[in-house]
Amino acid sequence: MKKLAILTVFVFLAVVNISWAALNGCIGHERFIYPVVRVSSGMGTGSGTILYSEADENGEFSTYVLTNFHVIDSAIRIVEKFDSDLGKDVKEEKRSICYVEIFKYRELSTPIGTLKVEADIVIHIKDQDMALLKLRSTEKMQYVAQLFPKDKISDTKCLDETIAVGCSLAFPPLPTVGILTRKNFQIDSLPYHMSSAQIIYGNSGGAMFDGEGNFIGIPSMVALAGWGTPITHMGLFIPGSRIYDWLEDEHYDFIFDKSKNEKACLDKREGEIEKKKEAKEK
Repeated sequence: MKKLAILTVFVFLAVVNISWAALNGCIGHERFIYPVVRVSSGMGTGSGTILYSEADENGEFSTYVLTNFHVIDSAIRIVEKFDSDLGKDVKEEKRSICYVEIFKYRELSTPIGTLKVEADIVIHIKDQDMALLKLRSTEKMQYVAQLFPKDKISDTKCLDETIAVGCSLAFPPLPTVGILTRKNFQIDSLPYHMSSAQIIYGNSGGAMFDGEGNFIGIPSMVALAGWGTPITHMGLFIPGSRIYDWLEDEHYDFIFDKSKNEKACLDKREGEIEKKKEAKEK
């Protein structure tokens, strides 16, 4: 019995060491840190995560970055203008350019500069606090977040290891380690998960990973106490299931579903938009 107990402890420590080795090693850097970018627009600065960088039929790469709406909301404004065909004022959305900074590193961990790329806001949803950016660069991005299959994204459980990565206070991406502490915490009738991995201002829009480096959500807010003191170990993140449902509704599901084609999905999206416009004009 004593030998069995010693063996059990040894196996447990070996598993823990493997997990921490992944965080500290090359694979850990590539899965947890390198896919996370800094996003800026107007007065806002936050984080984002590269979820997709694949070649189209012309051999040019499309790269998409997921972030929070509140990170890029200053790049969106609504203006009114007179439409002579309709004979009335209509509201029109104007979107400014956002900037995505991909960090370069020396000796794995030392940031030595960034590649700053212009990006367009392709879709956004304010009430769910999500936005998707497309880089104007047509080059392949080397590091892309590893995504959970859609049918398994809800399999995470409390006490699972979590790693939050984001540009805290606009620093280069900083990882913090914790556990999943609560699932489906309701805010404005929307589910959020909670993690003890510390997040602060600037982490918004970044990545929450599980212990194996799978992207499981977007760090979006922290609990507050008293006069607004952030409780950094009570971080709330948008769960992957909500992200996938939104991307699917918008026909950007090719990002997580490799069986689907970007052009086919976006053509279908454009067709539906045109139908909505025609119906509105009747």
